[in-house]
Amino acid sequence: MAILKLRTVSRIPALIALVLGALPAWSKPLPLWELESSGSRVLVMGSVHFLRPTDYPLRKGMEEAYQLADTITMEIDMSTMDPVATQGTIAAISIDPQGRSLRELVGDDNYQAANKLAQQLNIPLPMFEQFEPWFTALSITQLRMVQLGFDPAWGIETMLTRKALAENKTLAGLETIEQQLGFLDRLDPKEQNTFLMQSLEDAATVQNDIDAIVNAWTDGDTEALERFLLKELQDVPNLYDAILVQRNKNWVAPIRALLDKPGTHLVVVGAMHLIGDDSVLAMLDTAGVASRQLDDDDF
Repeated sequence: MAILKLRTVSRIPALIALVLGALPAWSKPLPLWELESSGSRVLVMGSVHFLRPTDYPLRKGMEEAYQLADTITMEIDMSTMDPVATQGTIAAISIDPQGRSLRELVGDDNYQAANKLAQQLNIPLPMFEQFEPWFTALSITQLRMVQLGFDPAWGIETMLTRKALAENKTLAGLETIEQQLGFLDRLDPKEQNTFLMQSLEDAATVQNDIDAIVNAWTDGDTEALERFLLKELQDVPNLYDAILVQRNKNWVAPIRALLDKPGTHLVVVGAMHLIGDDSVLAMLDTAGVASRQLDDDDF
């Protein structure tokens, strides 16, 4: 009897495993939230601006969110951007009004340190000599992403804009290119230099983390995204305020206004804007609009 009892007990873990194995796996959260509303449906999706062809197709819930949307609101309405006019705007903002070079703006010692880091990345810093430090920082980050096989043409905004135009969906923007870049252009020289050096240092190490970042985004892992994307930025308060906080504040009203418009509305902004205590979702919650993170089973 003792032997029989022992054998019976020893089978219990296997039986439990069989039963549990037959149950569906828990669905991972999406980088997608739904705002609480009694009328229209407003979905807010965190995006990645640079991706690879291998990062597609998107998860079912993200595709469904796009298909359901009557309107799509992004940081900038890319469908209205004229390439020639946009280049002119960027040139006007990114070049020092006094005609000073990058070396003059950051100082010789800082320039040498930046140039050393850029050389390690095979990025020639002199090609940015006519630009201000903040624009150089953005450009180096983008070049590094391209080096690693990422492309803005495969970014969420570009892909959804292309689809929306083909399917005659209504597109809108939360800000203009002038407003978006203006926050960085108004940083003082010291903060711009900090931004440049931090961007170079991040570019040198991003290869180690990039797959983990994309996986965290795909899995809607907000804790990992906060660790990867916000930690270092928060150490530079004025930069953090310019890139995230002020822009998030500006977006609360237009996003909240979508709750009063009939239909289903999709808002697409960088994933960084949807995590942490200063996220646009946290600000909406303070304004009385709660949100919940979705998973594929919600569609």
